[in-house]
Amino acid sequence: MLDREAAIAAWRRAEARIYPSVMLNADLYQQYIGLVRSIAELLEDVRTEDELVVAWNERRELVQEAVSRSTPSMLALMDREAVRDAAFCHRHREITREQGKVIARERLERARAEQAEWVVLFEDVTPLGSHRLEMHVASGRALHASSELPLDASRPKFSLEVVQLDPKDGAWLLDTAPLMPAQSYDTREEWEARIEQARSRFGRG
Repeated sequence: MLDREAAIAAWRRAEARIYPSVMLNADLYQQYIGLVRSIAELLEDVRTEDELVVAWNERRELVQEAVSRSTPSMLALMDREAVRDAAFCHRHREITREQGKVIARERLERARAEQAEWVVLFEDVTPLGSHRLEMHVASGRALHASSELPLDASRPKFSLEVVQLDPKDGAWLLDTAPLMPAQSYDTREEWEARIEQARSRFGRG
């Protein structure tokens, strides 16, 4: 049994390793991004999260195949393992967007079968921020937490809102007002504490 969560975490760590290179060398960063996207294009035949995890374990040749197509001039400075994993992170993000509703339904069905109280329907993490939608399985109440680090900002911005989703399939009820309007926080510690408070408050009943 391949561990999907462990694979996704590894992909995100690789992406985070590559990102700081933009601060040191813009040309190197652009070549990193170009190679990441070239590898991701080779994964366009992979359509689901589970298929992507299998490909990550089996398709070791992808970096060399992409390099042979583009021959980046700064290849000697690149971490090839990080490039490969970051490309899987990029493709995972594409699949999540393409198959978002299907993935959310599958996760909700799995949560019901496991009798879980909460389920993460959507999560997108990048070096510049994150979005996470976590639903209370029984009621459809959901915590939408996000963080953002603009390139020209000295510190991240954090926000949290509570929305009502359709408990049957996790669909966003766009005509329903938020149960808690979006609120902003200055520190990660306060943000995480407020998320825990909201989980306790809106997870009742």
